[in-house]
Amino acid sequence: MGQESDRMLRELVEKEAIRELVHRYCWAVDRGEFQDVMALFHDSCDLIVSPPGRRREGRAAVERWYGRYMRHRLGVLRHLIHNQVITLDGDRAFSKSYFDAVGDLKGESVVVAGFYEDMLLRVEGEWKFTEKVIGTDFMVPLHEGWGGEKFKVRPWWYDGEKTPKE
Repeated sequence: MGQESDRMLRELVEKEAIRELVHRYCWAVDRGEFQDVMALFHDSCDLIVSPPGRRREGRAAVERWYGRYMRHRLGVLRHLIHNQVITLDGDRAFSKSYFDAVGDLKGESVVVAGFYEDMLLRVEGEWKFTEKVIGTDFMVPLHEGWGGEKFKVRPWWYDGEKTPKE
């Protein structure tokens, strides 16, 4: 193979590894596997969840958020990634994708849609998240649909991140 073919093949392999990372993230979140989720993040990482848009800086803050999320997550969750766009820049990369999800929130069927914007770093041949943006466009009961008010069912992080009483 020529030099251009080799470069293209390497790029395809790297992009596939990043797609696999995002899919592994979805699988771990859907199953409530905290350790598996955190294994996908670099030691130096940040998280932004919107709404409300607050940044959690550093691994400890990211772990705290996912720890709370896992305790208060949907009873059943299946979310799917699509329209993923990946930009490579050496050992750094940017991935953006949409997600659609269905789940059970306290006995109510809900539909959710949003997007991920991920900054990634390749460390010892393995891609890790260094910054993850989770943007939620709507979260509504299935029977009501997603027209009108975008957050008919409010997740715990929507209103000032008050954790529900356990």
